[in-house]
Amino acid sequence: MIVRARFTDLLVPLAVLFAVMAGAGAATTAMALVHPEPGEALERRTHVPAELVMFGIEVGGVALSAAVLALVVAGIFAYRSPGFRHHVGVLFDLATFWPRAAHPFAPPCYAERAVPELARRITYLVRSGNGVLLSGYSHGSVLVAATVLQLPAEISARVALLTYSSPLRRLYARLFPAYVGDEMLRGIGGRVGWRWRNLWRDTDALGGWIFSPHRADEPARVPGPEATVDRRLRDPESLVAPPWDSVPPPINGHLPSEDDPAYAETVRDLAGRLRATGP
Repeated sequence: MIVRARFTDLLVPLAVLFAVMAGAGAATTAMALVHPEPGEALERRTHVPAELVMFGIEVGGVALSAAVLALVVAGIFAYRSPGFRHHVGVLFDLATFWPRAAHPFAPPCYAERAVPELARRITYLVRSGNGVLLSGYSHGSVLVAATVLQLPAEISARVALLTYSSPLRRLYARLFPAYVGDEMLRGIGGRVGWRWRNLWRDTDALGGWIFSPHRADEPARVPGPEATVDRRLRDPESLVAPPWDSVPPPINGHLPSEDDPAYAETVRDLAGRLRATGP
């Protein structure tokens, strides 16, 4: 799942940065109206040359102005360019997954609403006599993983998990190791009875494997049920054009894989395993 960043979302950090720049400028201007000047005042207290202090103030002002201009340009490009908007959306997904207490000047955290609502929906379906197959693409895989951790044991026992192009290992485990690690990932697999498949590609710059980066003809690099989770997809599917076309297959990278036969095969496999657990 990619949450697209709107230009209005960029106005919040832009306004904060502008306020910081305006406050620093106002303080410097106020000091310049009295005697001595900022550089001379700091030189007396810190013994740093006044010329160096004023140079730092000027460089800081230019840097803050450039940062504001860069945010404005980024907002314009995000509004006009779907490709650039996709990359901005990925960054916003990564930043706004965590509660707002961790980044008070950022847009509201979408996970605080999405995860409880998804957990309630799954609970309702399971208690109605259904098995639930959760499928999460990209940052959606992080949401479904967090949702599984919120489910009671009797509910997660009727849930299967399919993730693809998942950044759980490549991004979250590296950037937030205190929260996403091997123990947490194994906990997710245990809660769903290891009815979990993760589809990944070597060409994916954001998503990847969860437990083992082995190929289809290689043994897994981890023992136990973790070895059954990851499935590598070949990308591109071929280096030559198919008989009915003149163009070779494209490189899919981080694109969704619902059209890949491996996706449909994995859905059938997980659905069959869910049926085997009971009505």
